[in-house]
Amino acid sequence: MEPLAEPVLETQPVAARFAGLWRRLAAWLVDTLVLAAIGFPLGLLLGERFAPIGTPARLLGLLVAVPYLGILGSEIGNGQTLGKRLLRLRVVDADGRCLPASRAFVRALLISLPGMINGVTFRLSGPVAVAALWVTGVLVLGLGGATLGTVLLNRPTRQGLHDLLVGSYVVEAGRVGLPVAASSTRRPMVASAVWIALVAAGATAMVVWAPALTANETPPVLFDRVASIPGVNSMQVKTVTTWRAGGTSKVVSGVVCYGGRSEDVPEAARQVAAAMLDHYADAASAPTVGVTVVRGWDVGVARLTHDQNFVHTPEQWRAELGR
Repeated sequence: MEPLAEPVLETQPVAARFAGLWRRLAAWLVDTLVLAAIGFPLGLLLGERFAPIGTPARLLGLLVAVPYLGILGSEIGNGQTLGKRLLRLRVVDADGRCLPASRAFVRALLISLPGMINGVTFRLSGPVAVAALWVTGVLVLGLGGATLGTVLLNRPTRQGLHDLLVGSYVVEAGRVGLPVAASSTRRPMVASAVWIALVAAGATAMVVWAPALTANETPPVLFDRVASIPGVNSMQVKTVTTWRAGGTSKVVSGVVCYGGRSEDVPEAARQVAAAMLDHYADAASAPTVGVTVVRGWDVGVARLTHDQNFVHTPEQWRAELGR
C-alpha cells in the first residue's frame, strides 16, 4: 500500500506589496499624457480668448485633473487611474480597501494644486501681489516639494505627503482587501512640516528684505502702466549683467503674456518698450532692450504657446516711438 501524499497548501500573501518607485513614476507619466489628451481639445475650444496664457485660466486644469484622479482613484474606479491600471497598481487604505470618493478627491487636490498654480500670474500689485506670490511659493515649493520628497525618500511605503494626509497607499494591484503592513508616518510627516515651514520662512524673508525680488523686479508704476495696455495679461522684467574683459554689460528684457490680436503684437511690444524706458532705470542705459510677447492658451493640463521677440537699442526704440 502506497503512502498517502501530503497535501500541498498554497500560501496566500498576508499583506499588500508597496508599489516600486519606477512603476509609480511610469504610472504618473501615463496619467499626465492622458490628462494632456483630455485638456488639449478643451484648450483648443477655449482658445486665447477664454484661456489666455499667463492668467488664472490655468487653474481650469483642476476641473480636469481632480475628477480624473479622484473618481478613478476611489472605490468608483477600483483605485486605478489609467496609468495605474496599465502598471498594475492601486490606491488603497490601511485595510487594503479602495478609498471613498471624498478622501480620493482630497488626495487628488493635494497632488494637483502645486502643479496647476505654478505659472499662474495674477494681475495684482503692491502688498496684495506680494501676498499672492508668498502663497504661491509655499504651495509650489512647500507642498509640492514635500510631496515629491516623500515619494522619493519615504521607504518602503513611498507615501507622498498627499498619501500621508489621507491615509492612502499605492500598492501592487492584487486581491482587494489585503491589509497594508503597518509603518510609522511620524518621520515623513515631521520632515514635511519642517520643509514647508522653511519654505514659508524663506518666502517671508524675501518679502521683508527683498521686496523687489518678490515682485518679479517690476516697479509698481511699470506694472500698472503695462497692465493698462490692451491685451497684456502679465509681465516680468529683469536685468542680466554679464562680465567681460572690458567690463560689465547689462541686458534688459521684458516678457509679457498677450491675449490680443496677432496683428497688434508689434504695437503692443512698442508700448511695453516705451513703459520700460520710462519706468525701468536700467533700460535707458542698457545696450539693448528686449521685449518677448508670448501668445497662446494654457488650461493647466495642456498648453499651446508661441513667442515673438523684439530686440533694439534704446535709441532704436525711441526712433520707432517717434521720440
